[in-house]
Amino acid sequence: MSESPTTNHVSANRPLTLCIVGLGLMGASLALAVRGRYQHIAGVTRREEVAREALARGIVDSASTSLQQGVAQADLIVLATPVRTIIDQLHALAGSAPDNAIITDLGSTKSEIIQAMNQLPPRLRAVGSHPMCGKEVTGLDAADADLYRGKTWIVTRSARSDDAALTVVQTLAEDAGAVPLELEPAQHDMLVAFASHLPYALAVALVTTADQASLNDPALWRVTASGFRDTSRVAASDVTMMLDILMTNAPAVTGAIRDFQFALDQLTALIERKDEAGLRAYLAAAAQTRKAHF
Repeated sequence: MSESPTTNHVSANRPLTLCIVGLGLMGASLALAVRGRYQHIAGVTRREEVAREALARGIVDSASTSLQQGVAQADLIVLATPVRTIIDQLHALAGSAPDNAIITDLGSTKSEIIQAMNQLPPRLRAVGSHPMCGKEVTGLDAADADLYRGKTWIVTRSARSDDAALTVVQTLAEDAGAVPLELEPAQHDMLVAFASHLPYALAVALVTTADQASLNDPALWRVTASGFRDTSRVAASDVTMMLDILMTNAPAVTGAIRDFQFALDQLTALIERKDEAGLRAYLAAAAQTRKAHF
């Protein structure tokens, strides 16, 4: 079922067979979002019980615990696993993906993934991608057909990208209801360090700080309300996924944390000095910026 870039279904920007590797929140949600737009959706997952459930619920048309078997007939392969697993799977796909298959991913960092894509044989095409969405809950049961709707879906070229492959991945994003945006890998990693990875780091630090304070007075957890819950929500995200993100985007994330520390130091100094005018201006500027963008 693997055909050349000039065949009708690829030129129509929607290959016949889509294989999604990883049927957790992101992968299963994607399968639900694009149902009916592809002739066949195959799923690959590590656990047999997840494969059976995905089939029983009609999320995929076929399911396998074997990467090689799952991608055997795929025209478009989507890697919806943690970042370092994606990199390992790219190495495996170098020998097992069908000729002319297009490979993309849903990983939250791009530079190291693109480096792995660049090493793929010329018989394969690859485009990096990252939908800017997610939840703190994981797994097949959390799947949501509307997860991608209205969200930005970043695409990044690799040495194995061509215009046709890029269009196929952009069409996948649009099929899921997302809005594609092309960026360079390093640009992507710098931007999402502030937009996504820093908020996670801050949420972890907030929960850790509160937990330490609660050792002196456990009543702290009884007085936390919606503000704390909203601010700390992403601290409950999948640890393996977030560990991979922090390890593969360390320079950009640590730079973002240092910038945040500088801003926090400024805020601390204003409070310590009881500089009411300066503090009001600082708070008002942040409030105005928040309202302008959300």
